[in-house]
Formats: sequence, C-alpha cells, structure tokens
Amino acid sequence: MKNPAQAAHFFLVILFAAGFSGCSEDPNPVGAGLLPSSDLLKLDTLSTFAIQSSGQSAIPLASTTRLLVGKVRDIESWGVFRFSSLPDSVAYMKILSAEVILRANYHFGDSLASFSFSVHKVLQSWGTDSLTVDSLTAAGFYDANPMSTINLPSVGDTASITIPVDTTLIRSWGTISDTTLQNFGILLRPTNSQVVKGFAMFGASDESHRPRLLMRFLREEFSRIDTLILSKGVSRFGARILDASWISDSARIYVHNGLSYRGVLEFDISSLPAHAAIHRAQLELTLDPSQSQFSSYTVDSTVAVYSTNDGVALTEIFGLSESFLSNGTRIHRYPVGQFVQRWVRGATQRRIIIAGLGEPEGLDLFAFYGAAAPLSLRPRLSIVYSLIQ
Repeated sequence: MKNPAQAAHFFLVILFAAGFSGCSEDPNPVGAGLLPSSDLLKLDTLSTFAIQSSGQSAIPLASTTRLLVGKVRDIESWGVFRFSSLPDSVAYMKILSAEVILRANYHFGDSLASFSFSVHKVLQSWGTDSLTVDSLTAAGFYDANPMSTINLPSVGDTASITIPVDTTLIRSWGTISDTTLQNFGILLRPTNSQVVKGFAMFGASDESHRPRLLMRFLREEFSRIDTLILSKGVSRFGARILDASWISDSARIYVHNGLSYRGVLEFDISSLPAHAAIHRAQLELTLDPSQSQFSSYTVDSTVAVYSTNDGVALTEIFGLSESFLSNGTRIHRYPVGQFVQRWVRGATQRRIIIAGLGEPEGLDLFAFYGAAAPLSLRPRLSIVYSLIQ
C-alpha cells in the first residue's frame, strides 16, 4: 500500500479484529485459570420420583368451540347452548317456523353409528364458567318432556343437521330490551349408544360453521315473509363416565379430556438446598398405551399446571408437553423450572396438575404411569441448580 492513510486504516482494522477475536463472555481454559473459583458457577443435578399420584375433577381450563353430544361405551355427553336475544323489531311479528342448524366437526367412537338425541327447554339461568355435568343433568335444570327427538342413521364429520324448534319457545325468550331474562337456551340429551358427535360452536374460527337459528316471520302489513338468522351465543357441554373404576388405579394417573379429569403428582424435594437457584427442571411421564383412548382428532399434548398450596390450578404458570418416543415408549416431557423455584422459595405443597391440552374439545384419555408403578416407569423430575452464595 503506497498511500500512508490506506496503510494506517488497514492496520487499525487488523488491530480491532484481533482484539475482538480475543474476547469472549465464556473464558477459555486459559482464561478460566485466571478467575477465582468463587466466580465460577457450579451446577448440580437432582433426579427424584413422584412420591404420590392421584386425580381430580375440574371445570375445563378454557372455553369450548365444540359441543359434544352422544354416548359411547361408558361415556355420555350432554350439550346446552343459548342464542343471543332477538331484536325488538320482531317483537310483534308472527313466527312461522324456527330451526337450529349445527355443523358436525368431530366424532369419538363409531363414526358410522346411528346418532340420536332429545331436545329440551332449559329452565334455569347458567354460565359457561360454572356449569358442570351434575348441574346440567340435574332435575329442574331442563324440562323433562322433550320438545322433539332427532334420530339419524349417521352423521358425517362435515355434515349439517337441522333441529326444528317450537316457535312458542322462541317467543318465550322475549327480545333484547326485555328486563327479565327468559332465554335460557336449548339442551340436547343423548339417546344413542355408540358415538359422541362434536358440533362447531359460536367461537369456531370459520364463521360459516357456527350454529344458526333460522326463523321465518310474517310481516302482515306487507303480506311478506322475512327471514332472521342468529349466529351468536354461548354453549357448554357436560361429559361424565358411568364406570369410573379406573380412578382407583394407584399405578397410573389419568388425564381425561371432556370429563376434565386431571392427574395430580406430588414430589419430595427436601434434598434440594434451601437457597438453590433453579436453572432447569423437567418432568417426564411415561404413557401406557394399553389404557389410553385416542381418536383421529386427538391432540397428542398435555400441560403441566402449577398447583397452589390449597390445590387450585394456577393456570398462569404452566408447561406444555413435548411428546416423543424413547425406545418405543411414548414420553411426555414438561418444562417446570418455575414450579420448582416456587417450591424452593417456600411453597408448602409440591404438586403438579396434569391436564389435557384438548380438555374442552374432545374425549381423549391419557393414561400415564404413576407413583406406584415400577421405578423405571414412574414420573421423574430432573433438576439442574446452583447454590446462591
């Protein structure tokens, strides 16, 4: 380089490059030797197994976009839904006909089996955040005398069904400006035995799949028939199992979607130092496929939820499972570092709740080995930690 300025610039570039290449956040073996031992982070590990496993029933973690109705084996599911109020403009019009249109999008059991249910008037107010299967099926919640009965040879998973609705029921609901709520909705009670069908509800992503209440009114002043379609509302299903003997199985924990039955695990971390900083904690559960029940709609994922000292699921703290095969065995692994850190900081109960990710959408059953299973199959908690100086 004949130009002195170019030569100086080149020299500075080389100098800075050399300087940066010699710097690192992580010291190499030579640099590590220059640091005092107190500045090095020492990581320890702890592996422990669940000391107790059990189960609990609960209200689903999320609202549902699917209504499940039907019976299969020892499971039955009832559905209830309510459309939004009618506009005041139809308050004095004569209702000629009314029908509900539902679009199927799920099945559990024999997809080709016949499907039937009875249609009932709901007599009590209800909310989606508190309605359970016991309250939904209780005497007095609905009129025991059905308005109609629907019998179908089978229902495809993309088919639509039509339910005629008594116009006197529609009229009894009143309109939006009425101060007294009379619109409690419609209940579907299953009468079949080989399949549970799912129907898209008001929160379905495809608006064309949502329930529709189609009504025809007579406008006498114009001698004209008008049509009104409602497609907004709320819904809930309640599922129960008639033979729950599997709940007493101490060698397994069961996570049953639809029924909202969850597994509960308890751990002893007394061997973990009181001032430990948790860098990573992973829970591994082993699936027992012989006791599990899945369908083509199964979401192969579960979620670990933090349990408070009084046993409440704290849904803000959770870990989604990673599902994988290990030597032909299905494992669900969950990140639970935040759980363990809270335990170390003084939580008196060291419990983890296991729920299905598809809890409000299907009827899948995950059977995992529990605390009473052989050691190699038990729930395992692996912790990486360091001591806080």
